[in-house]
Amino acid sequence: MNDDRASRRISLSELQEANLASISAIVSEIDGLLGDQLAESDEVTHTLRALVHYLSGRSQAVSMLVSWGYVWDAEIILRSFYETTAKIVYICLSDVSKRKALATEFWLDFEAIHARKTARIAEFPEKLFKKTDSASSAVFSALRDPKFFNPDDKRSKSERKAIEQRWSFSEIIESLSKLPDGEYALGDIKVLLHMYGMASHLIHADKTAMDLMTDRALRGPAERLILEASHAGRVLSDQTSLWFFCADAIRRHLGKQFQNPKGLWLSFDKVQDLGRPLSQMFSESQREFYERLGHLPPSDSCQDGTP
Repeated sequence: MNDDRASRRISLSELQEANLASISAIVSEIDGLLGDQLAESDEVTHTLRALVHYLSGRSQAVSMLVSWGYVWDAEIILRSFYETTAKIVYICLSDVSKRKALATEFWLDFEAIHARKTARIAEFPEKLFKKTDSASSAVFSALRDPKFFNPDDKRSKSERKAIEQRWSFSEIIESLSKLPDGEYALGDIKVLLHMYGMASHLIHADKTAMDLMTDRALRGPAERLILEASHAGRVLSDQTSLWFFCADAIRRHLGKQFQNPKGLWLSFDKVQDLGRPLSQMFSESQREFYERLGHLPPSDSCQDGTP
């Protein structure tokens, strides 16, 4: 495919507009669900509000980065988006009897564990700044002050590790994948581990991250254009899907219904419909490569012309 043909077929503006409209509709539904709980001060509702607020900020960053063409950077922020989504869904879909305890653990037990770690590593910059900057030294000294941040956590190392492990992304996904079959079975949720893992490579700047950069740079202009559009489309699609996942989990947690389910689904489906051709275009451009690897049958063996 030459560059002109690819350019004419690829446009992200409509997808971006649909993405923002869908997110706006989803957030409105979440506000309606949690807004009904304004009089409530229970730990679970407070935790969900805080996580949704955090998710919203990361969502704006992802949208902005994609609009400016910084899709790799959007992917990095999206990893935090995945983490936040997992925590929201984990709390909402855990057994009702465990949700309050999970919220308490999130705020209190984690705080003690983090305070212990913070106090330990703050010692080094405190010593350094004592020589040059007393104001900065005071900041790190305060982080080690047991009057404000109690580092004396009585839990054993194995107990602390178990709490941190329980709240890790991979462990949350594992727990959600084991929910009983029924209306909200999530046996396929482990598919999220792949994109989360790829974003982790980008954050850690490891060999896989370097390989991704090299692969992108070595693509021909037309192929790279398709790949970049497909990448951006997938990030936006993930963003909308994760927002919807959170909204539906919160709805189920509260035992309520969406205010405008039809409008919500229409806006969500529009994002998926607009993003799908970008993915298909890239898949078509890679068919010959995967046929040579033996992971796709030859094109002439497909009766209907589709993969």
